[in-house]
Amino acid sequence: MNANPLKVAVVGGGFIAQSVHIPCLLKCRNAKLVAVCDKNEELARNVATRFRVNSSYADFAEMLRENKLDAVDICTSINTHASLAIQAMEAGCNVLVEKPMALNTREADEMINTSRKNQAKLGVVHDMLFGLAIMKMKAIVKKGAIGRVVGIEIKQGFPPKDFPPLLDKTHWWHKLPGGVFGDTLPHPIYLAREFLGDIELVSVHTTKIGNLKHMRFDEVRIILEGRSGVGIISSSCNWPSLMMVDIFGTKMNIHGNLYNSVVITYKGKSNMGKGSPPRRAIENLNQIFQILTSTASTSAKVILGKHGGHRIVLTRFIESIRNGTELPTSAEDGRKVVKIWEKITNRM
Repeated sequence: MNANPLKVAVVGGGFIAQSVHIPCLLKCRNAKLVAVCDKNEELARNVATRFRVNSSYADFAEMLRENKLDAVDICTSINTHASLAIQAMEAGCNVLVEKPMALNTREADEMINTSRKNQAKLGVVHDMLFGLAIMKMKAIVKKGAIGRVVGIEIKQGFPPKDFPPLLDKTHWWHKLPGGVFGDTLPHPIYLAREFLGDIELVSVHTTKIGNLKHMRFDEVRIILEGRSGVGIISSSCNWPSLMMVDIFGTKMNIHGNLYNSVVITYKGKSNMGKGSPPRRAIENLNQIFQILTSTASTSAKVILGKHGGHRIVLTRFIESIRNGTELPTSAEDGRKVVKIWEKITNRM
């Protein structure tokens, strides 16, 4: 095991790099961020200055030549993921790439083949799998508390006031397959896979409700079928910001709010005979208690800096390189998400 911190470079100087990836890497004891690269030279320079990183580059190949890097963290637009990852792996670097890992399964296969050929690690950022809410929900399911999982419903809202790229008709989001949903849908897809197993696409419905003329549609509804049940994804540019997951079991259900990490278990109406109102009152009190204790626990972990899934993903990625442990999300799992994502966006 190498005792020295791994030398890491971040490619892409946009919002996700500045708000999440770079701060997380700077807190990782076993990694040293040595370079930032963006095709916008001024942006790369400004980001490096802001975070006190020694080097900045506009030329990716130049950065690879001039630095003996252990890993490259790719935070660029989706259409560049495959080419940058392949170039980095051929230069001897391990790679972590934001979701979705590629534009299609062909590109994903090229990335995986390059990883194997060069014996380079290739990980994918499926960060919500490692957030507090989903980790809690996975633990409840694993214990068997809700019985057999028979369904999942995921609600995703990202309104223009909270997501400025929606307003900018020149932003690369709008040029993706599926438009802006091309960037947001991988999250609910990999969450559905986590609880339903391998999934297949049943149907996709899109419609337009808002008044942004450069968007062909701003509402999406998707039905998926997995080994154990049915999944429904509702994604909207008109709702308030939210990410909620309901898992339905044969004994009870779980509700998770991923933005504040509150998780509660609940049942529908039961025991409708004598004594049911008190029973329901107790169940309501139990839900309130779950919310209060969950919120308190979340607040403590936010203060301690342990809230976000990105930090866990980046830490485990670094450790997988140092110690040969498993990647947080493998490229093979990333490919399975791309396969469903590709089918969905082709129907939009």
